[in-house]
Amino acid sequence: MVQEELISRIQDSINKSSLKPALIPFIVSGYPDFKTTKNLLKLFEEKKVAAIELGIPFSDPLADGPVIQKASKISLENGTNINKIFEMLNDLKADNFSTPIILFTYYNPILSFGQENFVKKAASLNVSGIIIPDLPLEESEEVSKLCKENNIDLIMLVSPTSNMERIEKISKASSGFIYLVSSTGVTGVRESFSQQLGNILCEIKSFPKTPVAVGFGISKAEHIQELKELNADAAIIGSAIIKLIDQYKDDRALLINKMDEYLDSLY
Repeated sequence: MVQEELISRIQDSINKSSLKPALIPFIVSGYPDFKTTKNLLKLFEEKKVAAIELGIPFSDPLADGPVIQKASKISLENGTNINKIFEMLNDLKADNFSTPIILFTYYNPILSFGQENFVKKAASLNVSGIIIPDLPLEESEEVSKLCKENNIDLIMLVSPTSNMERIEKISKASSGFIYLVSSTGVTGVRESFSQQLGNILCEIKSFPKTPVAVGFGISKAEHIQELKELNADAAIIGSAIIKLIDQYKDDRALLINKMDEYLDSLY
């Protein structure tokens, strides 16, 4: 008997989202502290986002721009580590937190923790997906197998410079969604997208398996509208959210109010 493929919680959430494109916010765990992280996660759930990217701070974040690098550095200086992040996720599980969580991490922290231990622990805490930006497709087989065994989506990145052959391979390997990087370079707020974005989005969608989420540089309503017109399934917002946290981090109540207003302003 052929085992039925489990439905991706992330893909299901994106498909059912009332926001078009669906919204996926990114924050750094433990920045500026874990209480603020928890409060933001609960706000995101109230706002009915499709999923949340939860960054695991790392000392050498190659894909991150200066805003996220700074947040990661402060988080690490405050003592954030994988065990503390898992403790927070355990608390959220006890609170019946239901929005899909995606852990965004570089490969080194997973290797240090132990690949199998990391994936199994994440699965036990209701983590729905993992993004590892420095793990090449060609070296992802072992992690991919562990993720499938534990019903966790391994989300792969496609860059604007990827050719059709590579896009097809990544589309087949990725689950939950395909992470389309809007432009070359690191994360950070931008005024506009690359002209190639619409073309590559069409190319990815010619392999109709998983939704396509666009990230890197999305920060305002005009960007969301442009992605809607390009038929993107989801929008990932990171640096703009971290900048807002940085601006209001000394007043937690005000931060939550400002974040609430910002998210409303996008749609």
